[in-house]
Amino acid sequence: MRKLSLRLNSLKLSSLVVGAALLSACQYTPVPRGEPEKLYDFDHKVHYEQTTYNDDHFRLAIKPDSYAHFRQQSVFLLRHAKRLCQGSNPQLTLLGGVQSFDKMPLEPRPYQNDLTVDVKCVAK
Repeated sequence: MRKLSLRLNSLKLSSLVVGAALLSACQYTPVPRGEPEKLYDFDHKVHYEQTTYNDDHFRLAIKPDSYAHFRQQSVFLLRHAKRLCQGSNPQLTLLGGVQSFDKMPLEPRPYQNDLTVDVKCVAK
């Protein structure tokens, strides 16, 4: 009787684990190509959208948070483009988001646009 009870407990536990694995597998649905995917990079603390057109063409839009954080965002941009191209040379085309810099602005800066870049991977 003890062996039967132990078998039922292990059967319940294994079915629970399999059910949880199946549910977690259903959680991830890939974003269709050409649709922006909202992401966050914890190392650089950057919110960004990535649109994948194909394996060699991407668009990145970094969400602005502060003017002082721009240097970290641009370093993230270069590193992420290199990671996306996986051995090819990344070719970045700036589409928008860089504002002119004044020494002493007299009025507060207006709302910043996203730093938007087109990334194409070019063979070496």
